[in-house]
Amino acid sequence: MRQKLLIVGGSYAASEIASSARENGYGEDIVVVSEEAELPYHRPPLSKTCLKGASDAVMPLKSEAFYSTNKIDLELGVKIVALDRATNRAVLSNGRHIPFDVLALAVGVSARTLSCAGADLGNVFYLRSIADARLLRTAVVDAENIVVIGAGFIGLEVASALVQQQKRVTVIEAANRVLARVVAQEISELFSSVHAERGVKLLTSRVVQTLAGESGVVRRVILDDGASIDADIVIAGVGSVPNLGLAQQLGLRSGNGIVVDSRCRTSRQNVFASGDCALFHGSFNSSGNRLESVQNAIDQSRVAGAVIAGIDRAYDALPWFWSDQYDRKLQIAGLPFGATEHVVCRGSTSQMSVFHFRNDTCVCVESVNRPREHVSARRLLSHSKISKRDLQDVDFDLAALLKHSSAPS
Repeated sequence: MRQKLLIVGGSYAASEIASSARENGYGEDIVVVSEEAELPYHRPPLSKTCLKGASDAVMPLKSEAFYSTNKIDLELGVKIVALDRATNRAVLSNGRHIPFDVLALAVGVSARTLSCAGADLGNVFYLRSIADARLLRTAVVDAENIVVIGAGFIGLEVASALVQQQKRVTVIEAANRVLARVVAQEISELFSSVHAERGVKLLTSRVVQTLAGESGVVRRVILDDGASIDADIVIAGVGSVPNLGLAQQLGLRSGNGIVVDSRCRTSRQNVFASGDCALFHGSFNSSGNRLESVQNAIDQSRVAGAVIAGIDRAYDALPWFWSDQYDRKLQIAGLPFGATEHVVCRGSTSQMSVFHFRNDTCVCVESVNRPREHVSARRLLSHSKISKRDLQDVDFDLAALLKHSSAPS
């Protein structure tokens, strides 16, 4: 009897596990099950171009022909309602039962929901899927006052997209600055200024107490100091929670994610996990965080697919991220967690770089509108131990340092 690889999920991780397994010689059956009715698609545009463009079409990661040519079966718009760990069998919402020999969980995350009073009112939106983006874009048409709760990547990207449509946008953030969890204060200040210049009202160190409504629809946002803000719609971007339901049915080790090793194996040898839902340690992720990025989902899943195909590989890629807001592109190479100092290099009013150091070693470079520097940072941090002195010797010119390090001795 042929063996079967069952992949659960519908985005980068699921698609890459399937394609990597095939590319590395896996000749058995592959089935991908996704709750979404769409082919696995690009998600970054959801908080950017999808809210600005006239089309609601998605951009598939791979064509339908790719899956059929590679004999990858797709079950779309279907949910796995149960996993039997004794028999290695999945039960689908359409009544179908799928036996599996190897299981790969690429189940991602869900939006963290608001816990304040009134959070269940109408016109309160989250943004994780194309369905969410379509609903939000329809609601935005007749909205004048929009309140965004949360000043992380999603919140600020949504704010930038909507204020350019002549909407009155207010962003509320509980921390004392925007992007507080992910970038240095200097980068936060730059983006705060950019948003303020475009007309976004930023309220930091403020907590939403209540969403007040009329006829079941939100109308005002009440803050902890009693201030009231008019709101035709509310968009919440307050983080995410990993989807652990299936992992818990299987008794997998988990915490703030499904725990995996460097081969993407879970605590059960025939079960793998990768992408946003996976919790792991590595030389570039010593804190053992979940990493929510396109890069991590793709690179980690390529390793998972190879291991499933019998190729011994370990995942240890440098994390990198990006965010587009107006004419500013923020790019991050590495992780700043545990850094003991940082150096700021300013250029024009639209350019800046921040170098983070831990024990005199550069562990992260944040850059704004400096794509060449970002590419150099990714190459250097992936393969070299760079000290503060190394960077001082080239006046923090990463391209020069890369050229020097690549020169024949």
